[in-house]
Amino acid sequence: MNAFKVFDRNIYEFFSDYQPSRYLVDIVDGFPNILDTEKNKYFYEYPAYLMANVQLARHQKSPESASALFDVEDKNEAGFMHSDALNQILQVLWRRMEKNDGQVRELSKVVNAAMVFGIGCGYHLELLCSQHKIKNLYVIEPELDLFYASLFTANWQHILNKVDQFGLNIHISLGEQEDDFFEHILKQSRHYGRYEIAKTFGFIHYHNEKTEALVDQYKSRFDEAIRGWGFFDDAVMAVSHMLTSLQQGVPLLKKKQITDNLFADYPVFIIGNGPSLDGLIELIKRYQHQAIIISCGSALSALYQYGITPDIHCEQERTSPVAEQLDYYCSPETLEQIILFGPSTLHPDVYAKFPVKVMAAKGAEPTAPLLMESRLAELFEIHSHINPTVANTAASVAVGFGFKNIYFLGVDLGHKKGSSHHSKKSIYYGNDGEDMELYDASSVLEQERKGNFGGVFYTNPFFDSSKRALERLTAENSELNFYNLSDGVLIQGAKPIAPDLLTFHHDAIDNKQSKLRELVKTCSYQDSGKLFNELSNNLDFAGFEDLCLALVRTIDELNYHFEDCLDLIKRHYLMLIDEKICLRDHFYYLLEGSMMHIQAMLTRILYEAVDEGDAIEDFREALSSYREFLLDAISYYKKNALTPLYHESSWFDVIINSDSKNN
Repeated sequence: MNAFKVFDRNIYEFFSDYQPSRYLVDIVDGFPNILDTEKNKYFYEYPAYLMANVQLARHQKSPESASALFDVEDKNEAGFMHSDALNQILQVLWRRMEKNDGQVRELSKVVNAAMVFGIGCGYHLELLCSQHKIKNLYVIEPELDLFYASLFTANWQHILNKVDQFGLNIHISLGEQEDDFFEHILKQSRHYGRYEIAKTFGFIHYHNEKTEALVDQYKSRFDEAIRGWGFFDDAVMAVSHMLTSLQQGVPLLKKKQITDNLFADYPVFIIGNGPSLDGLIELIKRYQHQAIIISCGSALSALYQYGITPDIHCEQERTSPVAEQLDYYCSPETLEQIILFGPSTLHPDVYAKFPVKVMAAKGAEPTAPLLMESRLAELFEIHSHINPTVANTAASVAVGFGFKNIYFLGVDLGHKKGSSHHSKKSIYYGNDGEDMELYDASSVLEQERKGNFGGVFYTNPFFDSSKRALERLTAENSELNFYNLSDGVLIQGAKPIAPDLLTFHHDAIDNKQSKLRELVKTCSYQDSGKLFNELSNNLDFAGFEDLCLALVRTIDELNYHFEDCLDLIKRHYLMLIDEKICLRDHFYYLLEGSMMHIQAMLTRILYEAVDEGDAIEDFREALSSYREFLLDAISYYKKNALTPLYHESSWFDVIINSDSKNN
C-alpha cells in the first residue's frame, strides 16, 4: 500500500478501506493461497509461488505474442515510396520467418511490451519483472478481490521501483472492463507510441470466463490497434489536395456554432450500399421530398439504377481514380444536380465534377494543424471519426452542418452468411445480377456481430472500425438523434427502427436543391487566395528537411546492441513528439503513419530470429531501408506538397471488360 501511495494514489485510495466479497487470502500448509468462498475451493492447487515459477518457465521457453504483419504490396500501382520502403523491410521479416521454420525464440531479457491477464497472488508478475526489463507492461485483473489479495503477497514495492528506476511504463486495469478494456489499451498505445503494441507478449495467469472474454476481445480487436495509421505519401496528398482544392474554389465548411442551418430539424438519410438498401428503396422514394438524401460512394450507382437522385453525394477516398469511378456510377447530367460533401483530403478532380461542393477539415492529417494555426482558424473546426468508410464521412459532415436527425439506410457494415455483399443494383453487380468481382466478399467473414434487428452478421476489421467510429460519433453527440433502418450490424447510439414503423410529420421541402445550395454557401468559407497563400507559405520545407536529417543522424550513430536498437525506435517516436525537434505539428502528421508501420516491423524483426545475433543483422539491413526512406522524404515533400497525385487503377478492368462483352 505504501508503494502504491507513491506510484499510483488512485489504487492506494480505492483499496485503503476495501473489503473483499468472494476471494480471501488464506494460508494452506504454510503457503499463501486464495480461497474462493463462493465455490469453497482454493485458487491454487499447489503453492502459488511454485506454480508461478513453473508457469513463467513455460512462458519463457515458448512465449506467445500478438504480432502485426502487413502485406507486401507487389504491384504498388500508385508508386508510393512508403510501399517501396515497407516492402523492403517486410522482405527481411518474411525471409527470417521462413528460415525459422516454426521455431520460436525464448523470451528476451528486454521485452518491448507485455500484457499480463490475471494477477492472483502476483508471484508470476514479480518473477517476470525481476528476470526481464519490460518497457511497456499492461496488467489486467477483472477481479478486484484478486488484486487486493496480491497486495498481501506480491512484492509490489520491488515491481514499481524497477519501473521507476529504468523509466519503464506500467498500466494497470482493474475490475469489470467489457469494451472499455480495449479502448483503454488503444488510448495507452497512442500515448506510448502505437507501433509498440504491434509486438506484444501475452501471459495468461489463470483462465475463467472474465479473463477469457478479455483475451478474446483483445484478439478480435487487435487489428484496430494497427489499422488506420496512414502513410507518408497519403499525408502529402492530404496537403496537396486541400491546398489545390482551395485554390480551385472549393469552399471549406465553417464551424456549426457560427452558422445557421434552417434544415437542422429535417431528417437526413445517409444511404450506404449494403445489401439491405434494396429493401429500403420504396421508403426512400416515399420520403425523398421530406428528407435530405445523402448517397455514400457506390450507393450512388444503386440509387441511379432505381431512378433516385440524391440531394447530396459523399466521397471519402483521396486517390484520383475516385473521379473516374463517378463516371460509372451515373450520368454527368445527374452529377450536375447533386451537391458534393467530402473531407479536405478528397482529390480535386472529384470536386471538379460537381458544380456545388464543400469540404470539411479532416482530423489526424497534416492539414489540420496547418489550418488551425492560420489567422482564420476561428472559422473552422476539425472533423474526427470521418473515416474509414464513406458513411463515416457523411455522418461526420452532417453533424458538422448542424443536422439533428440522422438516419442510416443500407449502412450494413457486414452481411449475413451466404447473402449478397452490396445492393444488387450497384456497380458491384451486372445487369443480370452477376457478381462483378470488384469486392472480396470472403473478407467479411472474420467476425460475428449482433444485427440491428437481431441475428448474426459477419464483418471484418475494416467495417468493424467503421462501426466503432460511428459509435464514437453518436456518443460524442448524444444531444442529436441517430436512427438505424439498415438490416445490418448493430450500431450503438443509433436507435433501430423497422422501416414499416417510420413516419414523418414534415412538409415536403419546396425548391429543396436551391435551398440546400444556399445552405452550403451560408455554412462555408470561400477562399479568395488569402488562406491558400498563408498555408502554402507555412509548409516549411527547410524545417522538414532538418527533422529528417536529425532522425538519420541517430541511425548513423547507433551501436548495434539489442536494447540500443529497441531504444532507437522509441527515440524516433519521442523526437517526433518533441516540439523542440519537430518544430511544426504538421511534420508529425506527415511522418507518423509511415514511421509507425516501419517501427512496428523493425520491432518484430528484433524479436523474430531464434538467435539474437541474427535478429540484429536483420535489423541492420531493414534499418538501411528506413534511412533511405527518410532521406527520400525530403525531396518528395518539396516536389509534391502542392501537386495532386495521379495514378492508374486496375479497379476498372473488370467493368471495362464487362462493358465490352455486353456491347
